[in-house]
Amino acid sequence: MNGPVAVYGIGNALVDLQMSVEDPVLEGIISQVPSGGPDRIRKGNMHLVSPGFQEEVLRRLAGRDRATVSGGSACNTMIGVAQLGGRAAYCGKVADDSFGRFYADDLRAAGVEYAVPPGGQGTGTCIVLVTPDAQRTMFTSLGISIELDPADLDLDAIAETKWVYIEGYLWDAPGPKAASVLAMERAKRGGAKVAYSYSDSFCVRRALDDFRRFTKEFVDLVFCNEDEACAFAGREDAEDALAEIAKHGAGVALTRGKKGSILLLDGERHDVAPVPVKPVDTTGAGDLYAAGVLAGLCRGLPAAAAGALGSTMAARVIAVRGARIPAAML
Repeated sequence: MNGPVAVYGIGNALVDLQMSVEDPVLEGIISQVPSGGPDRIRKGNMHLVSPGFQEEVLRRLAGRDRATVSGGSACNTMIGVAQLGGRAAYCGKVADDSFGRFYADDLRAAGVEYAVPPGGQGTGTCIVLVTPDAQRTMFTSLGISIELDPADLDLDAIAETKWVYIEGYLWDAPGPKAASVLAMERAKRGGAKVAYSYSDSFCVRRALDDFRRFTKEFVDLVFCNEDEACAFAGREDAEDALAEIAKHGAGVALTRGKKGSILLLDGERHDVAPVPVKPVDTTGAGDLYAAGVLAGLCRGLPAAAAGALGSTMAARVIAVRGARIPAAML
């Protein structure tokens, strides 16, 4: 890797299989997911499932139009940074199979640097089902993405970058967890800033003590929505949750859907208005919001302007199918 990158992202590398479905179809699929608790299965969230369950879903939806793209939350964010002219690199694990080769080629074609050696077992996949209300519900089989480990990191790149961006989904397996911690440690030693996405309220609840510990110890900027913030803080009100996260010493980029977002950075609060748009598909909204904010901060924009860029990117991606903004809309 020649010269420093602006943002180095780390996440679960997944090939997204995106389809549109009606609510009754989604409800039927959700009813078949093995439950991990009384509130485990919910429209609009990510659910971990087996490869066999995914195969059954695809059989059930055979004949529907399907888009296949490189994905994963942090991957989407790095592509957004690259689309805005920032130099982005990504660390995530794929297999040496057809999906893995597709993933690497697609990511590089999008302008993101990617040099993680492939592994053995199957590449992770995520079935993304979008209902008429533009909500996306995800059924993920992590595959080899959970084999990501510290040896896959480019520590020199991390030491030289401006921002390291890590997704909370990584906290579900030992190797990715260890890689996340090492990346945060190396970033802080090298003078880089750490941005962390809480990813999903279930991620936060599963590892609440860990999230609170490393937020205080390492994180400069948290990206979260209202549900994730409330899960972290143990509060029902998003404003109270925002204050609680700030007590841990981190800045906060809180997304609020139609209400816009709040960017709390360097002790100053910026209420960012949403960009009006008719939503088609909310897949990638938070990921592209993060891309806009990070790209803006890397350019040296004031926090309010970086937040506005994040809102613009989020609006553009929810106006189309999938988590990728077409070049014509940039």
